[in-house]
Parts: sequence; C-alpha cells; structure tokens
Amino acid sequence: MQGLIVRGYGGLPCAQFHLLRITDRAAARRYLRTLEVTPAEKPASAREVALHVALTADGLRELQLPAEVLATFSREFLEGMDEPSRSTSLGDDLENAPEKWRWGHAERPHVMLMVYAVSDRRLEAELRRQEAAYGAGLRLIENGRQETRQIPDQKEHFGFRDGISTPPVAEFGKRDGNEFWTTPIAPGEFVLGYLNEHKTYSESPTVPLSAPGAADLPPTVENVSYPAHPAADLGKNGTYLVVRELEQDVPGFWRYMAEKSREGGVAPITLAAKMVGRWPNGAPLVTHPDGSTAQSSNENAFRYAHEDPDGLACPIGSHIRRASPRDQLGAGRSEEQSEQMVRKHQMLRRARTFGHRYDPSMDPREMLAKAVPTEDERRGLHFICLVSHIGRQFEFVQRAWIQSPVFGTLYKDGDPVIGGRRKYPDPNINDEFTCPARPVRRKYKHLPQFTTLVGGGYFFLPGLAALQYIAREHGA
Repeated sequence: MQGLIVRGYGGLPCAQFHLLRITDRAAARRYLRTLEVTPAEKPASAREVALHVALTADGLRELQLPAEVLATFSREFLEGMDEPSRSTSLGDDLENAPEKWRWGHAERPHVMLMVYAVSDRRLEAELRRQEAAYGAGLRLIENGRQETRQIPDQKEHFGFRDGISTPPVAEFGKRDGNEFWTTPIAPGEFVLGYLNEHKTYSESPTVPLSAPGAADLPPTVENVSYPAHPAADLGKNGTYLVVRELEQDVPGFWRYMAEKSREGGVAPITLAAKMVGRWPNGAPLVTHPDGSTAQSSNENAFRYAHEDPDGLACPIGSHIRRASPRDQLGAGRSEEQSEQMVRKHQMLRRARTFGHRYDPSMDPREMLAKAVPTEDERRGLHFICLVSHIGRQFEFVQRAWIQSPVFGTLYKDGDPVIGGRRKYPDPNINDEFTCPARPVRRKYKHLPQFTTLVGGGYFFLPGLAALQYIAREHGA
C-alpha cells in the first residue's frame, strides 16, 4: 500500500500537490507505471522524499478503465464531490458553491501527484524531476499547483494546535497511550480489503477474473460485499482520498472574537477556545476549563458524558465535539452505544496548511492586536482524509455533525469554525453558537463564515498492484 495511509509525514515538512489532466493517454500510462510511489513499509530513516498518486473517476475514465470495472467503484466517487444534490447536503453551496471553486468543478483533475520532502531544496529538485517525467502526458490544471507551508507546533492558521485527535489504527504501529480510543480502530475503516468496524469488508472495486491483468491482483474475500461474485480485488491496499481546499479568514475570526467578547464579558481567546473545544496550545477544555496548562498539549484521553455532560467546559456545539462526539452522541444513546457508532465514522486526516502566517508568532494575542485586513493573502488548510467508505465516513460527518443545525440539544447551530453558514430566513439556519453557562447560557447569533471551500474532489489512492493494473493498456 502507499505510505500515506500509515503516516502523515510530519518529518517531511515540505510538500506540494499537483492536480493534473491527461493530455496523452499512452504517455500518462507510462508515467504512472514507472512512478516510484513510496510504499508503506519503507523505513522512516530512508525517506528524504515521498511520492504518492491518486486518481479521480474522470481520470480512470480517461485511462479507459473498462466500464464493468469502473461501475464497481463507490457511487460517491463516481459522481464526484460537486454533484448538485451532494453539494447542497454537504453545505457546499452559497459561499461554498462549486461554481465559485478555484479547481475541481469547471475543470476537474484526473490525477493528483503528492510530493513530500525533507527540505525546500530537495522538494524543488524532485518537483523538477517529476514535471519533466509527467509533462509528455499530463498538464497542470488552472490553480493546480497546491503549495503547502507547515506551521510549527502543529498549528493551523487561526492559531490552534491541530491534528491531535487522529484515531489509532490496529496494526499501524505504536500508540502513545494518550488516545480516547482504548481499542484501536479496525484497519478496514481506512484501507480496502481489510475487516472494518462492522466486522466485514467495505465494498471494493473489482476486476473480472477473466480480464487481462486480473491475475496480478489479489482475489476478493467472500463476505456480504461480494455475494457469489468471485473477482480480483482492485481496491485491496487502496483507499478513497477526500481533498478539500479551505480558505481561512484569520483577521475576520479574531475581529469577531474581540467584538463579541466585549458583549459577553469573556476574554477573546476564551471565546475562540470555546468554539474550537481546545486552547490554542492544544489542551482540551474538558480537562483544562481555565486554560491552566502553558505547554503544548496532545492530551486526547478525555470523555464527555461524565466529565462535561452539559458542555459547561467544552460547549456541545464546539468543533471538536461535532467532529467526534465520542461517548456523548445524544438521542437517548448510552455511552457504549455512542462510542460504537462514532467508531464507525472516523477518518484518517493528512491535512497540510498553505499560505503565510497572519502573524509570525502564531500567538493569538498578537493576531488579536492586528486583526484588520492588511493584505490580500490566501491562507488556509488542505483538508485531506482517508476513508474506505466516503458516504458513511466523510459525508456522514459533514452532513450530520458539522453542517447540521440539529446536533445534541441544539437546533440553530452549525460548526462554529468550519461550518458553511445558512442564515435567516433559511429554515436550515445554522449561524448561531450556544455557550452553556450558569446561571444562563450565552448565544452568539449571526455567526460569520470563517472558513470557505474553494476546491475539492474525491480520489482513489490505489495499492501498488492496483496502480499497475490501472496504468496498463485497456483498449478503446
């Protein structure tokens, strides 16, 4: 399998992603066949550069993958992220509408090449090498050169530590003992061809056993996903890659905190932390309601049902509670039922930031002091996640937990940090943020949209054997 599945490349801080269209099918196939993709088993000490490749449904069609094979991919993948009914349900309309995207709609990519490196010099050298190699058969789409800039201390542009809650995965190596999940998540939740949390195999693309090249792929496993249809498993060791380019309005975020904190008598950084669910240093509000820890924290072994059932420390509608409700999903479910359900909607995040820091210090106090639009700089996050089932994992979380105004005891709130806003008189209004407190809660209304989707797509990240099959000659 490709190494991106098992590691996020924190040790390779320099990265760039190229979104490509096929211009010459034969040349593109040759490039894909000879690309030295980094395998999962390659030891960390041997890595100065890592290369990964993923393809869209349009890319597979352009490579003339047989129709009977293409039809076995998931419906979400085949239709695409920008399919009209899907866009509305995901909150990808209004300000997030595909018609406004920088890429992924007017011109969908066929291939995404992901290059990671230990230094800028090493990255530039590898990019020149790859551009020379793929140039005969592929070209960059408009806005297809996706730059990344790693921010120290795991920070994202609003100034908060990020990526702390990535779940542990069974068989993926060592754990640090600081996870909420005491039992690692089944690998089949993230990699096709392995048992998932339902104790079965997620539906995987297949190739008829009689098809040329099928003998080079592993056979499918008999289970409910493949009833009485033996075939070669094209999905084995592969996964689906969800990519969303999110622009962040950093000055707008901190201006809002400064203005609203004056009304509620709470410090701006405290209000921002209430919306996120963690302090800027990463410490969770559940266990540090007063922000007493000064050091950077990866603390993640906390619960909601007993430690903070009413959201007095960490509001019910905060970003981290919506992204993963843990043991308190609500709707009459027990803690155990909540945990079991939430386990089935986890994602492996491989996000990367882009753009210059609003303030070099990344200190929220400094950002508050200059929270005025002083430049026209794009900055934000390349949200990237790996899932074995786009609908059950990414789309479910986005619809039911992030975007929905109905969550827990709330009915007009949306994710305060990354949610797309729907305002009155829309019946699905989600522009409020409820902050429980004694003796009375505080409501923040007409919440601006701090994060805007400007591009996205669904990709298939194939296993190494599957990549060779995809890159072979399939005929007209």
